[in-house]
Amino acid sequence: FFSLSLSQDGFIDFLEFIAAINLVIRGKIDQKLKWYFKLYDADGNGCIDKKELLSIFTAIQAINGYTNTSAEEFTNMVFQKIDVNNDGELTLEEFVNGVERDKDLMELITKSFDLSNVLKVIQSGRRHSI
Repeated sequence: FFSLSLSQDGFIDFLEFIAAINLVIRGKIDQKLKWYFKLYDADGNGCIDKKELLSIFTAIQAINGYTNTSAEEFTNMVFQKIDVNNDGELTLEEFVNGVERDKDLMELITKSFDLSNVLKVIQSGRRHSI
């Protein structure tokens, strides 16, 4: 499935960024969840640990201002609900199956990744620069 790659300077390619936003907005649920998993799996080892989830969710909150749940509460809730074997790591299968089964968690993750505010800023900036 879709992935983002860092260039040598540590930034993603702009076209990859646009494709990722498009997937998050228009993709099917399982595609979105796989993309979210890939984003959360910061070290790329195929599992998400609490430190990775906390770090990424904190960054996402800073970008889009979604603050109904603290990053710590969100992280603890996710692991409590979907870490089936309680090993402190989430596999892709645990993550996708767990989130798909839990409507509240699905809504929370979807809201946390709501990029509409970011897109509005980008669009208004583009209009002003033309």
